[in-house]
Formats: sequence, structure tokens, C-alpha cells
Amino acid sequence: MKIETENHVKDLVRQWCDKQGAFHFAVVQNGLGVHGVHDRLMALPLTITPAMVGKRVALFCSVESKRPGRRGEKDRGMSKHQVLFWEGVTDAGGLSVCCDGMEDLGRLEAQIAALMGFEL
Repeated sequence: MKIETENHVKDLVRQWCDKQGAFHFAVVQNGLGVHGVHDRLMALPLTITPAMVGKRVALFCSVESKRPGRRGEKDRGMSKHQVLFWEGVTDAGGLSVCCDGMEDLGRLEAQIAALMGFEL
């Protein structure tokens, strides 16, 4: 699939979440909730390593999708509120990325692997 628009990126992210077995959803943009909520929110199922008792937990992740070509913009094109949401997720121990294609999802996968003590 050729990635040319933000909607293409959103679809790529949705497919990635499905492949990971995540519980995920896109927030309805109707003025409710907090400003800056990212385009896709997920609880990513992880199996804790034996050193961490072996219980399954969900890791909170968020993805803000942007059309390709916005990397050179301030904050990769994210609004002030989207940056604050990203900071809130990461400060709480979750993972968050601004995504314009598969490369950024690869970075998210690498962050997950590092959290679990693996290297990609």
C-alpha cells in the first residue's frame, strides 16, 4: 500500500494494532474528552518475563498519525496539546509515537522489545 495521506497512515496503524492483538480504538473527534488525544489508543497485551512473575499485562500505547512529509515541522506536526498528551503517556510509563509510516511503527516495536529485555 502506498502511504500518501494521513488516512493511509491511520489505516497502517490500525492494521499494525490488529497484528499485535491489541485492544485499540480511534477516538471520536466530537469535542469531548481532553485536547490532544492521539488518533489511536491501545492496550497492547504483553507477557511479563519470568523475572516479572509471568503474568500477562496490557501496556498503554498511543499513536498520533500524520501524513508523510511532516517530520521536518516543529514537533513533527503535532499540536501543543498532542505533544502534552504524548508527554503524559510517556511520563506515566506508556509508549507513544508520532507516526507517518512503517518506520515509526518499527520504533514502537523496538521500544516494546527493549522494555521486555529483547533487542530487535
